[in-house]
Amino acid sequence: MKLFSSADIKNVMLAGHAGSGKTTLAEAMLYLSGATDRLGKTAEGNTVMDFDSEEKKRQAT
Repeated sequence: MKLFSSADIKNVMLAGHAGSGKTTLAEAMLYLSGATDRLGKTAEGNTVMDFDSEEKKRQAT
């Protein structure tokens, strides 16, 4: 795993009601920035944000 200096770490928070598209927005941001090589979809259970089995089952982060 790549090590980062604390000066290079940026935190981002997405807030919104359930079903408002937070995971979809986060997936698009990761994909467009080049952090991931695919655009994950909640319905397909392949998003970076949904890593817990319960989140995948409920399709909710």
